[in-house]
Amino acid sequence: MNPPAHQVRRATVDDLQFLIALWRVAGLPALELERHLTEFQIVARDDGPLIGAIGLRIKGHHGLLHSEAFFHPETEDEFRPHLWERLQSVARNHGLTRLWTEEDAVFWHQAGFEPPTKDQIEKLPKEFGDAHSPHWHTLQLRDEAALTRSLEHEFELFRVTQQEQSEKVMRQARVFKLVATVLAFVLFAVVAFGFFYLFRQNRLTLRR
Repeated sequence: MNPPAHQVRRATVDDLQFLIALWRVAGLPALELERHLTEFQIVARDDGPLIGAIGLRIKGHHGLLHSEAFFHPETEDEFRPHLWERLQSVARNHGLTRLWTEEDAVFWHQAGFEPPTKDQIEKLPKEFGDAHSPHWHTLQLRDEAALTRSLEHEFELFRVTQQEQSEKVMRQARVFKLVATVLAFVLFAVVAFGFFYLFRQNRLTLRR
C-alpha cells in the first residue's frame, strides 16, 4: 500500500490547534507564535495529520526562517526538502533578496546557508532578532545591488514617462488655449461685424 500523499501550503486558522500542539511538543512559545500564524508554511498528510511547519517572516526584501518543528523527528529528512521548495517559491513571489535563520539542522547548511560576513550582518532587520547572536546563517537569493539598480532604472523610466505625460498635457493645454483664443477672436469679430451692420442699417434707415 502506498503511503498517504501529502501537501505543502500556507497555514490557515483551521490548522491552529494542530500547530499549537506541535509548538508545545517542540518546546516553542505557542502563545507568541499563534499571533504569527500566517507566517507559517506547513506540510500535512492529505488525510489530515499535520507533519511539520516552519515560519517565514518577511521584512522588506529579507526573510527569516524560524520555529521549524516536526511531530516526528524521524520524518524531518523526508519532508524538510518539500517545505524548503515551498519557502523558495514564497520568497520569489515576494521578491526577497536574502534569507536568514538560526535553525541549525544540517539540511540548511547543505541548502547554502552560511555564517554572515560583517557587512551582511549589518543588513539583518532588527525585527528578526539580536544581530550579535552567533547562530545566524544567511543565504543570498538575488543580487541586492542588481535589484537596487533595477529599482533605480524603473524609477527613472517612471520619471521619464511622467515627464513626457506632463509635457503632452502642457502641449494640449497650449493648443486648447490657442484654439480658445482664436474662437474668442472670431466671436469678437462676429459681434463687432454685427454691431457695425446694425449701425449701418440704422443710418440708412434714418437717411430715408
